[in-house]
Amino acid sequence: MKKIFIIITGIAGIAYAQTVQDINSVPAYSNGLNSGSARYIGMGGSMGSLGGDISSVEQNPAGLGVAITSDVNVSLGVDSYKNSSTFGDSFKTKDNTVNIQNVGATFVFSNSDDAWNRFSLGLKFSQENLDNWINLGRNNNITGTYLTNDDPEEYTTYTMAGYQDAVNGYKTKMSINFGASYKDQMYFGLGMNIHQVRFDNYVIFDEDTEGTVYRYDLNGTPYSSDASGISLSAGVIGKVNDAVRLGLAYHSPVWYSNIEENYYADLPYSDGNYYYDFYYSQYDRNSNGRLVASAGMVVGKSLAVNADYTLHMNGSTKFKPQRDFQSTNAFMDKYLKSNSEFRLGAEYRIDKFKIRAGFNFIESPFDNISLETDEGNGSVAIRNFSDAFSGNINRFSFGAGYDFGGFYLDAAYQFQTQNYNYIFGNADYIDYDYYDDTVYYASIPMNSPYNYSAKVKNTRGMFLLTAGWQF
Repeated sequence: MKKIFIIITGIAGIAYAQTVQDINSVPAYSNGLNSGSARYIGMGGSMGSLGGDISSVEQNPAGLGVAITSDVNVSLGVDSYKNSSTFGDSFKTKDNTVNIQNVGATFVFSNSDDAWNRFSLGLKFSQENLDNWINLGRNNNITGTYLTNDDPEEYTTYTMAGYQDAVNGYKTKMSINFGASYKDQMYFGLGMNIHQVRFDNYVIFDEDTEGTVYRYDLNGTPYSSDASGISLSAGVIGKVNDAVRLGLAYHSPVWYSNIEENYYADLPYSDGNYYYDFYYSQYDRNSNGRLVASAGMVVGKSLAVNADYTLHMNGSTKFKPQRDFQSTNAFMDKYLKSNSEFRLGAEYRIDKFKIRAGFNFIESPFDNISLETDEGNGSVAIRNFSDAFSGNINRFSFGAGYDFGGFYLDAAYQFQTQNYNYIFGNADYIDYDYYDDTVYYASIPMNSPYNYSAKVKNTRGMFLLTAGWQF
């Protein structure tokens, strides 16, 4: 099991041991994902009571029962991100990725002679890119000294020359969904989902000693993990009248089993000594569940508007076996809270042409935390953070589509912003290049018994192009 810890200390003096990867990977292992068809993303992913599109099952699987025609579609996406990090000096990083974001198929079977007038089978594969890179530049306020040649009178001064935290990975979700329509007044849906997560992480610290830069790795990195899990979903949509619809859906936690992880670390052996080696372990993990309530309105054949409220129930986030993760689960129980998400979306049709717009607000899942930190000015104090690890997310989207008669094309763009405090340090950093059995921990500022916090502004863009055929 994991034994690589970063210590985060609160005002009360209670120390919570929590791996860097466990904190950073909370969004990666979460139940939902930000992906789908261009129509779905263009409407802000707000289709919980409207349905019809295979991607709507991400909010409410009963949306599949609303579909009246069979459909297959594929979506190509371009993801980009940009980080602006401030810790003394400011530093910017950016990257982009091209991949297949979504593939979906809906098969509708009509039975007009029965009250249960329509049944649907839906298959969907979605993928979300997790890549991110935080790069902090030189900070002359973060300095330290260490003895030279074991002479108590000789000291060498060193300065922080840089810090990097890079994540590479993705999460995928394959869904099998069943939908049904009762008299075109009530719609029901069930889904079974298979999740996969790939999460790679490395963290390095650079120090400048008299003009020479030395590089240290965070103990426990480079790190990589592979996970697979399953979840279930169920939902219902009802028509209040011809114009107004209401929806409710439940998405279970994802039950991940036998997560495989590999990492380089310096760990204690049974003989009492520490040894640097390549390690492998397995563990289980549960993610959050979700409850989604929706309200929508359809005006004739020209306008559709929808609003979704999602409660992310993060109390089900657990690491197992729990006896091996007491500190990890205690940290999650104390600081990982249930959080809210609001979505708004609209689509307006002009003959065969459609325009769409949407908005999302996602509250940070982490509660306020008080930490003894240095914000990069060389001054250490107890500070209260409302946006540590993760901040509130705002997403704005718009899109358009054209129906050529069976065949259709849709395009969408989503822009996301998030500001938060990146917490680092207060951990073990090792110069693996100069590792031996007696001297392996570097005497560097990041090993100090307090944390550092950097301001990070993260922006993400996603462009989607969907080609589909209705039959």
